[in-house]
Amino acid sequence: MGAMSELHIKMQDEMMNAIHRAKEGEITTLDALIYLEKERKNLENSLAIVKSFKDEHLENISNEASDYKDGYKGFMIEVRNGGRTFKYNHIKEWQEAEASKKAIEEKSKQAFISKEKGLLTATEDGEEIELPEITYRKSSVILKEKR
Repeated sequence: MGAMSELHIKMQDEMMNAIHRAKEGEITTLDALIYLEKERKNLENSLAIVKSFKDEHLENISNEASDYKDGYKGFMIEVRNGGRTFKYNHIKEWQEAEASKKAIEEKSKQAFISKEKGLLTATEDGEEIELPEITYRKSSVILKEKR
């Protein structure tokens, strides 16, 4: 096992230890959160370095990998071209349809809000406005360091 793998395992052990200590009441949950968030940011910075390397060296990686069709040191290396993305926002017909969709969404949303307040959810003509389905995102914790 290489030094980096050992370091990674040690980092994971320290993180799990902080979680365990918080569960056992040895440290506060907030102390564990602060420690874990700092570690998360460090790991994200490390991942950004890897991504940047891959992006900057894509051509060299592709050229070298082409010499190893059966793999290199136990790894198959593929370079895939980015996928196509179609954009329609410059098309007038699409813009009109999008505006119509947004109007429907807003009307339905306002009807839902009105119903929550105990108000009517019908149009001026007495037509019942169809309400949107509601889903809720997962709650999150935001940690910001005071300056």
